[in-house]
Amino acid sequence: MKTIEEHRIKIKEMADLAFANAMNSESFKEFKKTNPKDWTDELREKFIIKVHEGFKEAQNLIIQEVLLYQDIYRKKKKDLKDYRRKRDKTNEEKLKDKIGIVEQRLYTLSHLADGIAWQLIGGEIHIARRFHIGEKAMNFLDSSNLKHAIEVSDQINEKPLNFALLSDLTSYIQIGDLLIKSGNKLGIMELKEGKVNDQINDFFRKMESEDREINEEQLEEVFDETTIKQAKRMLRQKVRAENAAQVINEDIGTDPWSGQKITVSTPNIPTIGYHELFNVLRKRLEEKIWAYDVVEDCLYVGMYRDEGLAMARTIEIILKKETENFAIVDWLSITNNLSQPIFAKPFDPDFIIDVLTGKIKIIIGLNVDRLIELFNDLGIDTRWLSKKETAKAKQKQIRKDLVIINQKAIAMKLNQYGENDVLISGGIFSKILFDNVYPSNIANSLLSVDDEK
Repeated sequence: MKTIEEHRIKIKEMADLAFANAMNSESFKEFKKTNPKDWTDELREKFIIKVHEGFKEAQNLIIQEVLLYQDIYRKKKKDLKDYRRKRDKTNEEKLKDKIGIVEQRLYTLSHLADGIAWQLIGGEIHIARRFHIGEKAMNFLDSSNLKHAIEVSDQINEKPLNFALLSDLTSYIQIGDLLIKSGNKLGIMELKEGKVNDQINDFFRKMESEDREINEEQLEEVFDETTIKQAKRMLRQKVRAENAAQVINEDIGTDPWSGQKITVSTPNIPTIGYHELFNVLRKRLEEKIWAYDVVEDCLYVGMYRDEGLAMARTIEIILKKETENFAIVDWLSITNNLSQPIFAKPFDPDFIIDVLTGKIKIIIGLNVDRLIELFNDLGIDTRWLSKKETAKAKQKQIRKDLVIINQKAIAMKLNQYGENDVLISGGIFSKILFDNVYPSNIANSLLSVDDEK
């Protein structure tokens, strides 16, 4: 396994390619001369080509690193079983720590790929949510159709203005095998190999050419029972991909996860984040080994380095004294969260690498009682549900991302939903903790939609 310094160097190399290739190129002076809004079509095309070149090189390096660490992961998990069988607790605990390091490095590599995906989707979190279906299992590249996926992506990537991203490299993209950018359009491609899959795809194409809807009776007329099961799986994947592409490109359609009709609305007020606080705390770290501050009386942000890393539980201790209802995250878990990637934030590249490699630790805690008070003060009727109400609400929810603390969910009253309660989801907490949006800004965004109604 690579040393921390070797890992840092490799992460920086991939990040520079994925996020700064055009700016680091010889063409930078030409790009910098004029405002991007005033670029000619020729200059804009030249910029996109340089960006895509970086994506392609970064993707190749990410593939190599993921294969390396997944191989290490498998071997260490096997060794862990042996230690457990021998009841060797000492070596078992040591190996668990090493496996944790490998897992985090794999999350970081996946986060790099998510950063590329983020650029492809134009930095729209609602689009990222259309690609995500809640799967948490690790995708082992050498157990998938990696060779075929690379072959197809290489063919697509031969055109300078195209880019195909392997979905299995990301945590965002859980629909399809490739996310493809071609011109102004995004698409999703499913890759299926084998004679049976070819037959099923031929059948799908025939039905589409005849403008006929595919149903179970038609499948039974053509295929045997085993093939029908495969055809149904492929049809579900195909429909999900088509639904996701429609929502992405048209802002209206069917949610690929829930099957509900959705319309994507543009926020009426600008998003305001507390990112600058991170830069302030980092500046303090130049003279101290820890620093922390409070945002809107409900949000605690702590930053630690070197010997100060041992103080990382300070935020949790403070919150436990204030309330039993709180949420707390090690911000490094952003690498395994459906949110704006760290690479998209206005931070110095060296700071980003420090966070991703554990040199700097950031802890963010939220006093949820005070968050509820803030929402009420701003005009949103917000309350805790009882445990009984929460149990009933869980049964009705299609998505399983309700915020539940101490067996209680949180309900809001919003005009757009009439008398129905709106339950706070993980998406709102993710915006506060990982997208670093001010809680008041989220409340005002919700109110602005109400005012429009």
